[in-house]
Amino acid sequence: MSTINPYSQGWQSSGSAPSTYGAVPFSSPNALPTFLSFKFTSFNPTVLNCNIIGPKSRPYFRILTDAPMPDVTLFQNQNGQNIALIQWHRHPEVEIRNILERQRTSEMLGLTPDRASRMMTVNGMTLIFMPRDNYIWIYSNASQPELLGRISRAQNAVNLELTGEAIHLGLLEPAVVASFLLQCGRNTAATNYPDPAVFCPDST
Repeated sequence: MSTINPYSQGWQSSGSAPSTYGAVPFSSPNALPTFLSFKFTSFNPTVLNCNIIGPKSRPYFRILTDAPMPDVTLFQNQNGQNIALIQWHRHPEVEIRNILERQRTSEMLGLTPDRASRMMTVNGMTLIFMPRDNYIWIYSNASQPELLGRISRAQNAVNLELTGEAIHLGLLEPAVVASFLLQCGRNTAATNYPDPAVFCPDST
């Protein structure tokens, strides 16, 4: 299908290249920070069409696929404004308004050098998505990595947990889109992980 982005007008972003892969911890932390939970729920019939509920059961986002346009997934905020989109074709592309310029999903979530995790660079930060103990742990890629969140899967739900610091750094929308890509089960080229039961449970 056409690669023209019908929602690109007025969208500007400041994407940057990934930094060098750092020394991320290889075990789950014993003392967890305080997380805020964002649950992908009300699947219709899958996560491709769902609602995202945040703290205090407040609606934050909704995800719409193939409506109003075929082969497009839209992310909308609680005011019905489009904040991100994914265009599905042979090489799926993603864009996050004012955060991430249009690029392939495989570029947004590139493999780390050891090919054991994925990394994403947004807002001048590189994040590492690492599978451990039935979670996808989200760390900052720094000399002293900081745990910023984690992703988990339950029946008919995906749970994204983020620290207050992660939200303060403007990582909520990028983390929502990344969580969707890692859990949607579609061939995004970002779901080819060593542990498919964790990273792409719906893929066949």
